[in-house]
Amino acid sequence: MKESPVLITGSTGFIGGNLIKTMAARGYPLLLLNRRRRDDIPTGSIIQEIFPSTCDEMEKLFQQYHPSGVIHLATEFAVFHNSSAVEKMIDANIASGMRLLEAAHKTDVPWFINTGTFWQHLGGAEYEPVNLYAATKQALESVAHYYRRVSHTKIVTLCLNDTYGRNDKRKKIFALWKDLIQNKSASMNMSPGEQLIDILHISDVCDGFIHLVNILNNNQLTCEDGDIFYLSSGKMLKLKELAGVFEEIAGCRLNINWGANGYREREVMLPACSGNPLPGWKAKISIECGITDFLREDDHTE
Repeated sequence: MKESPVLITGSTGFIGGNLIKTMAARGYPLLLLNRRRRDDIPTGSIIQEIFPSTCDEMEKLFQQYHPSGVIHLATEFAVFHNSSAVEKMIDANIASGMRLLEAAHKTDVPWFINTGTFWQHLGGAEYEPVNLYAATKQALESVAHYYRRVSHTKIVTLCLNDTYGRNDKRKKIFALWKDLIQNKSASMNMSPGEQLIDILHISDVCDGFIHLVNILNNNQLTCEDGDIFYLSSGKMLKLKELAGVFEEIAGCRLNINWGANGYREREVMLPACSGNPLPGWKAKISIECGITDFLREDDHTE
């Protein structure tokens, strides 16, 4: 009998793209659910489907493939939203997740992993959204809370802090600093740099998801463990300190004007996630090794 695939959304993103490579390499059958097809997926090794737009279509897809579990990574991100972003966030961050949860519930999928963000917890609060994006992520978590009470599906949330790695198309801080190194005449205005950063290499993030999948497949979670877990590097650095590590490994100074900009409105000074640390998991890649890997020439693979 053919093994049921793990259904993954958001595989066109940085985390999802790396996760499907890692899981496929470890022998997991995968079903990718995206709004557009990936052209770099080998035919026959991974199934791809377009994201259904209704609950009925989603349920039919679940009945067709009988996924062994769901990893929901798809999201619409915006630090500062405008009116045009609101509809996209409602659909991607709330409605699509609700369709997935309803279909998983109706078809008795064994487990469902939702993805949370530390931006839901400004100042370490149980819930205080940094922005509308974080509020929509919390909205789906509230919906998931309902399904935990009525469904046979084991539903958990894995909360993430900052992430980084090679071939990241997002304009995150390491990419900006790398550009600064390559453009010797450029400078960058930044905040005073006192905010703490908890940042994980993508390999550790993928290992965290796979570790949670294995826990769920083996029914190793208890009620005492809870339903919300987080991944942490275990070592926070001030942004200014992080820049110092980056400079040391890169072997050159970053031309940064510290304090030229103020902190953003609702700046996260102390990153925090709700829930418990993921049982049995620990970050393996030090920030020094991770930055060294990041600074290598991109291999131009997705």
